[in-house]
Amino acid sequence: MRGKIYSGPVELRIFSCERPVFAGEVQAVFAKTPLGWFGILPHHAPAVFLLRDSPVRVKLAEGEKLFHVKGGVLRVRENRVTIVAAEVRHA
Repeated sequence: MRGKIYSGPVELRIFSCERPVFAGEVQAVFAKTPLGWFGILPHHAPAVFLLRDSPVRVKLAEGEKLFHVKGGVLRVRENRVTIVAAEVRHA
């Protein structure tokens, strides 16, 4: 479907080593790898990314949330994004 912008939510789950931090439907996730920034939108291809110690920006229908991750991995699979990090805090 060339040129079509996908809509609809992405299911996001964020975990620190200690506990779940966030779970819910979001419109987009923006994070930073060692190679630079990237974005995850609905229907993104399956992928795994190593995250830098940096902010993760989450776009919600009602605004944005910002988290700071340290030592993390992001996985995309079947319109679900899972972030697991050594440390996660609200920025």
